[in-house]
Amino acid sequence: MTQSSTRVRSRKQGTWTALSIAAVSLCFAHNTWAAGTAVGVQSARTTGMASSVTGMIDDASAIYSNPAGIAQGKRVEVLFGDTLIIPKLKFTSQATGNTASTSGVVPPFHLYATVGLTEALSVGVGVFSPFGLAVKWPSDWEGRSLVTNSTLATYYINPTVAYRRGRVRLGAGLQLVRATLDLQRKIRFGDQEGSSELGGDGWGVGANVGAQLEAVPQYLSFGVHYRSAVRLDFDGSAHFDNVPPPLAGTVHDQRASSSLTQPDSLAFGVASHPIPALVIDVDVVWYGWKKTHAVAINFPDDQSGTLSSSMRKDWKNTVSLSVGGEAKVAASWRVRAGVMYDPSPSPADTLTPETPDADRLNLALGVGYWQRSGFHADLGYQLILLFKKPSTAPQLPGDYGGWVHILGITLGYTTPSAAVPRETTAATPAGSDS
Repeated sequence: MTQSSTRVRSRKQGTWTALSIAAVSLCFAHNTWAAGTAVGVQSARTTGMASSVTGMIDDASAIYSNPAGIAQGKRVEVLFGDTLIIPKLKFTSQATGNTASTSGVVPPFHLYATVGLTEALSVGVGVFSPFGLAVKWPSDWEGRSLVTNSTLATYYINPTVAYRRGRVRLGAGLQLVRATLDLQRKIRFGDQEGSSELGGDGWGVGANVGAQLEAVPQYLSFGVHYRSAVRLDFDGSAHFDNVPPPLAGTVHDQRASSSLTQPDSLAFGVASHPIPALVIDVDVVWYGWKKTHAVAINFPDDQSGTLSSSMRKDWKNTVSLSVGGEAKVAASWRVRAGVMYDPSPSPADTLTPETPDADRLNLALGVGYWQRSGFHADLGYQLILLFKKPSTAPQLPGDYGGWVHILGITLGYTTPSAAVPRETTAATPAGSDS
């Protein structure tokens, strides 16, 4: 092999390497809010209401949904649980007609604790994992040069403070974000096939603020919640196997870095209490995806200068709509239901299998049980239908679709003086004394 051909091959391989790392970063960014794993499922109660709770959330999980909601007087509350997100994604190639599918389980946990220091002032902290991904495509599928396996985990620590004055609640929190990621794929070196594994981690800092207004006490309330954009700086490494000797000088284990900005979001909710035992919440949520134009990847130790690259995404801002309800059916029992429409921010020409996506419809059901002792449990389920979405991306054109099952369970304790169930209201805790 001549020096010229080696340089050409190295440059081509460098492009694939950069695209792979970009794909991991984009996988992190995209699946945070709108892709087929992480939606607003950070407690079983909100899962069962299709995340439509901005105007009425009144338990410790408000740290995630709307921090103003933790201002519920002098009480102590602890919630902990887990959510199983089970995607079944399908891709059908436009060129060959072949269909490949993937499934995996993403189990983001959640933990919240709040304390009412006074009747007006409450503080709390949440630890949760809202953004995750587990996509595993067959090892021999035609897109294996893009991805065979990708995983992502994020961990949020969200200290929060809230204050109530009259009919108004205000809340704010600091979000400390830890993220880890991993991507595996196959690499074609002429007649020889190798593989790569890319991993990285990063930190980010942001904030969230919220408010609730009891427009008509016990009958009508409004809520607004803003979560800021978060910049994440990733440091990682790339590992390669079965690399031909002529390319080993460029394609070898080395450091890689990237940065991206997660979108901000703004949610508006209105909660109505048409009858004493029922609350209905309607949410509209805006996501600032337009900030994601491209992701630049750097290889600090690459002396050839051929590996660093940028991958175009050009996402668009989106608006989701959801409706959820909670009803008292017995002294200690609540039932819940909801529906959400969540559009994809990805244009067809940048949609690739590292971040499979489509417009989706979320259908939700849930149930909750309270004991007078203060212990309670919630169970929530969602079925997410991913509508068929064509991709014209030159890397691998085809059609994406599928479905996702989400099952969440949350166990909790609320101080007994505030834990006796009563009629659900739009303005006061569903689990507090009348």
